[in-house]
Amino acid sequence: MLTMPPRHGKSRRASRWAPLWYLRRNPGHRMMIASYSADLADDHGRWIRDAINTWGDDLGIQLKAGNQAANRFDIADGEGGLLAAGIGGGITGRGAHIAIVDDPVKDMADADSPTMRKRAWDWWTSVLQTRLEPVGAICLIQTRWHEDDLAGRILATERNAWRVIDLPAIADSPDDPLGRTPGQSLWSERFGLTHHAKTRKRVGERVWAALYRLSRVPT
Repeated sequence: MLTMPPRHGKSRRASRWAPLWYLRRNPGHRMMIASYSADLADDHGRWIRDAINTWGDDLGIQLKAGNQAANRFDIADGEGGLLAAGIGGGITGRGAHIAIVDDPVKDMADADSPTMRKRAWDWWTSVLQTRLEPVGAICLIQTRWHEDDLAGRILATERNAWRVIDLPAIADSPDDPLGRTPGQSLWSERFGLTHHAKTRKRVGERVWAALYRLSRVPT
């Protein structure tokens, strides 16, 4: 489970470069990327597909002819490939060694909706979990808008099964994963403390807690 502030590169790292790295090392494996919208998931799939088309000779992998859509492509000479879909979209019948769930909740309004939270949980339990291979793994990237959101329910039921990497905009714990001292910003060269102070004032405490403090679920 990965939490980082907006514009700090979490989706680029976890939903683009990481799948490209993984498929290069495991060309026979299947990957899935899911998001609250199919368009967002397709954007990640398109980037990975185009990267393979551009650097395939250097990476040592190529795409299979006739299976090169942005939302579904296969690796040549093997069973590997990638499927991208929105939550609630068509992944039934597809398997995955690695599933990346990036932004399963669109915004605060959806997070506050019991109906939308139930929809995400039902998809998580009845669809995604049934698609994993026996050695499969999941990476969840999510903003913590609500204590009963998807991440909240997961942590309440199976916390010991997860490795949580929580990187708030400003370090607020002596056991920070990156070894930062409390008060140190995550990307000081681009987003310094003055920038964060202005952002906090502009967006208000709930949005600040959800997007920038991360593990401190807003109320």
